Amino acid sequence: MKKDDAFKIEEDHKAYHRKLVYIFVLIIAILFVCTIFYHYAEGWSYLDALYFSTATMTTVGYGDITPHTAIGKIFTIFYVFIGVGIALYGLSLFAAHLVEVREEFWLERFGRIRIGHHTQTLWDRLKNIFHFDSKNLVKEYEKSVKGKNK
Repeated sequence: MKKDDAFKIEEDHKAYHRKLVYIFVLIIAILFVCTIFYHYAEGWSYLDALYFSTATMTTVGYGDITPHTAIGKIFTIFYVFIGVGIALYGLSLFAAHLVEVREEFWLERFGRIRIGHHTQTLWDRLKNIFHFDSKNLVKEYEKSVKGKNK
């Protein structure tokens, strides 16, 4: 592997890691904002608001807590699309990174395999295994025939 290729791979990894950190921070920020909103708009405790925000963003949606005010329902409609979209983007980014790392691992591993070009045929290999040399066999045969004719 060339140094330029290794440098590019390292930069790609750093870019993925930055994106993952940005998405993680964005998810935490969205959960924080939604928790604060539901605490004040719906009058829920912070734990209930965080619980509802997390269940909604992860699409679990148990249904045990639901918004009752009009502003809470409207906010939830937008929150579902934005929160789920960002969470799924983060998940897909993480999965793509894992697949790429695994792919690079296998490509590097396969790159180390040296495949020799074998010019011998199967018959030549068998002759070598059994130490078959036609010239020596002919000489030995001629010696044995001459020895019997004497």
